Amino acid sequence: MRALILIVLTGLATACGDLPGTTVVQREGGDGGMDFHSRTRAMPGRARFECLASGSGQCHYAVFGGACGGLVAALGDTVVRCADDAAPRLQFELQVGEHRDVGGLPLGFRHCASDRGGPVTATCLHLRSPSA
Repeated sequence: MRALILIVLTGLATACGDLPGTTVVQREGGDGGMDFHSRTRAMPGRARFECLASGSGQCHYAVFGGACGGLVAALGDTVVRCADDAAPRLQFELQVGEHRDVGGLPLGFRHCASDRGGPVTATCLHLRSPSA
C-alpha cells in the first residue's frame, strides 16, 4: 500500500511541478525599466535557463528537487513542507545574454532566479507561485 501511495504522489508531483514543455518567465522592473528578466524552459529531465536582463549583469539560479520540488508543488506547503534551510541541488550564474542547458534534473523540479548572488535556500520557493 505504501508503494502505491508513493507512486501516486510521485505522479502528482510530476504533474504539478515544472512540467515538460513549461516555460517560466520571471520579470521584475522598476522606474519604467526592466531590472531582471529570466526565462526557463522545462522539458523531461532537463531545462534551458536564459538570462535576458539583470541590473547586476548576472542571473543567479538555484534548482531544487525531491521534497522541495514537485511533491510540495502538488500537495502544498501544508501537507509536505520543504525545510526553509534546504540547499539547492544545483546553483549557478549566467551573464546577461547567456543560456545554459542542464540535463539530469528530477521530474517536477522547482527553481529560483535572482539578480543577487550568495547562498540560497528553499525560502526563495515560498516567495513565488508553486509551479513556477
